[in-house]
Amino acid sequence: LPPPAAASPPQRPTSGRMSAELSPQVVVNTEELDAARGRVTALEQQLADSRKDADEARAALVGGNADSAAAIALEQKSKEVSALRSDLERMREELKGARSQAAQLREAAATAAAVPAKPTASSPSASSGNAPVADTEAVQAMQQQMQQLKRQRDEAVQNYQNLLRNSTWGAGTTPSASSGAQPRPSISAQSAARARNVDIQLVGAVGVGKSWLLQGLIKACDPAESNKFEDQRSNLIAHYTIKVGGRPLKILDCSGNPRASRLVKEWFGKTKWVVVVYDLCSKDSLNHAISELLPQVAEAGAQVVLFGNKGYYHRDKPEVNLNEMLVLAKDAGAKNRAFVDEGDDLNPTVSKIMSEIASSAKGQDYSFKPENRGSVDMRHSESSDAKQDPRRGSVMDSVTGFMKSMLGANPTGTDKSRRGNEGVLRPSLKGPKSMRQTRPEAIADLRPVQKLHETESAITCICFGQERIRKAYILLVAASKDGNVVVYRCYRTEMEQHMLAGQDFQGEEGPAHPTGDHSNIAVHSRLMGHTRAITSCFFSLLEEQLVTTSIDKSVRFWQVDTGEMVKVFTDSSPIPVAAFLPFNPQVFVAANSNAVLRLVNVQNGGVLQKLKVETEVRSLKFDDTGLFLLAGTKNGSIHVLEASDSSSLKFKFKVQLARGGVTCITFVPARADAGGQSPPCLLVNTADSSVTIIDCTYGPPAGVLTNLTVRHRVKVAHSLLPLKCCYSPSGPGYLISGSEDNEVYIYSLARTSNYKMQFLKHHEVPVVAVAVNQMDTLLASADSLGQIVLWRRMDFSHIAE
Repeated sequence: LPPPAAASPPQRPTSGRMSAELSPQVVVNTEELDAARGRVTALEQQLADSRKDADEARAALVGGNADSAAAIALEQKSKEVSALRSDLERMREELKGARSQAAQLREAAATAAAVPAKPTASSPSASSGNAPVADTEAVQAMQQQMQQLKRQRDEAVQNYQNLLRNSTWGAGTTPSASSGAQPRPSISAQSAARARNVDIQLVGAVGVGKSWLLQGLIKACDPAESNKFEDQRSNLIAHYTIKVGGRPLKILDCSGNPRASRLVKEWFGKTKWVVVVYDLCSKDSLNHAISELLPQVAEAGAQVVLFGNKGYYHRDKPEVNLNEMLVLAKDAGAKNRAFVDEGDDLNPTVSKIMSEIASSAKGQDYSFKPENRGSVDMRHSESSDAKQDPRRGSVMDSVTGFMKSMLGANPTGTDKSRRGNEGVLRPSLKGPKSMRQTRPEAIADLRPVQKLHETESAITCICFGQERIRKAYILLVAASKDGNVVVYRCYRTEMEQHMLAGQDFQGEEGPAHPTGDHSNIAVHSRLMGHTRAITSCFFSLLEEQLVTTSIDKSVRFWQVDTGEMVKVFTDSSPIPVAAFLPFNPQVFVAANSNAVLRLVNVQNGGVLQKLKVETEVRSLKFDDTGLFLLAGTKNGSIHVLEASDSSSLKFKFKVQLARGGVTCITFVPARADAGGQSPPCLLVNTADSSVTIIDCTYGPPAGVLTNLTVRHRVKVAHSLLPLKCCYSPSGPGYLISGSEDNEVYIYSLARTSNYKMQFLKHHEVPVVAVAVNQMDTLLASADSLGQIVLWRRMDFSHIAE
């Protein structure tokens, strides 16, 4: 527009003038975006060509042509991907500049729109104001294209690296041997490696031939173990230690029974290598391995081999497309960072795994956590070590893999959320503002939410059921001095249901919450048959049965849902305690008051072994490896016994702990706290008014319990009753114990807290038993007058500060 006449007074520019001045800039910016879009299209074509070449190289590898030419071709593809990455980085900078210009144009247009203008004949068309809008849409389209290109680039790079790993594996060389010198792993990585005390775990669907492959391996490498294999092959989980090349190898053979899937998953976090077996004649078995097992192993952070069993293929000669199956397996291996192998003999695969294990033992670390599985660099780095999870799992606690996913840090990052993670229990019930307290204590938000009083007789023991059996509720068992047992249903709160969203459950849905009843508790069943005080109670591994021991000299098995007594085993004297063998649920160990331990077969009642102890055993607990049994005695000592196989125990060593008798042993897995790496430990109640915290030392050799060392003793009023303790893993971890002065004692296990003591006061008589559910959301305390109090941690995050 021409400038105003000199005689005219100064005027503010109108919005029409502003739009006219912006139009040339918009045209230029649009032309730049069009040029950038053309370059992106060219890059997309280059990526498509590279992907096609990579697919051809992968097909050559599947066909067995993994020669040097294929390796050179793959290396060339890597260089091309690197060049494409550089081009994409340059494009990103250009897009950033275009985005900045578009923002300036939008700001200028907004300023122009805010200025009132008088329509004139020389004003430009209103359509010129649409240019910034079109420019914004173009920028958004460019952003989407760039994000898609980045995903394609990352996928191509990862698939290339995984194919290269599998080509070296198939050639008989391990990645550790071909990746050069490795830095020594950090202490946290070494601790995590020590937590994995099983070398190889065999898993797969029913009928894929796992046991057949293992039988061949045992016959070839260690025939002396063949009889043991035949005795244990029917177990849900069978443990073997065989010698391969003169080196002992710990192997778990896991059943493909769906009811045992939760138990199998627990061991992924404690196994170095998981071999997922599928049948090359069955596409369903491969799909099960890909969709179910590989993601679970990835979540646990173990190394994995996807193994195709050719035994049935060679025998039956089915009409299946073998190459198609192998291509599917290799694609799944590339996506899940799994090595892929096939054959009718495990020996070659085991040899490669042993080579990897030997390399790791020399200071190299190749394990990776789920968050690192997108990485393409197999070499060790300090940052990856920092992400290693040093916590050990717990067989007898039954839901370790589940708790690993459930006990992570609160992502909000607020001070309020951090306080929620530091207290006893996890918040599970929203509380009103009137109940909120500002005290910083770990128990400040704990509240009694329910009282149960079914009997006037003292409660002697309580225990919770497993979390992933029933979706609507968990079970709570209370056994009393008069010989009666009550099984309760504890219905989940809305917060607990939200925590469990998306989780799979092994059992039936179960009855819904009782209508018209505001209580969160209902009686599930009543078990009547004992004539004297019950001394211990525990569920079977699949929770279909409950086992109780009693002063009336019997061990009884009950059907949980109906309350029917299904089996009775009698002894010559009272039975203080019993426990299942972790690797053989068909055998239990029972202690009587004559200081005799018996291993009993559940099916026929046959006594497999008798062991004489120096005095009466009153507490039994297996560690999280399932190989070592800790037996607390009447005179205050702890005997360590090794479950060398599924039908015998042998003494290892003894530790004299206190003058008072041991009444309870709780095993706590290793974990990291503010003071550093905390080893596995025991929490032991003794009738000398104390609870002792004992560190467990494993190795050498690795995975073998070699010593128990007292870390600290805390005071609890205890001189007469068989008091129990339990463990809450929230925050730094807490010891919770009953007492004879009517209070629930709580101690922080953090070394930096100086073992601070706190109390829960609600009972009017001695508190005999305490228990925490596996989700760590519900605490139960029971007293000598038959009353049970349920405690929850209130959540006040919905209330504004």
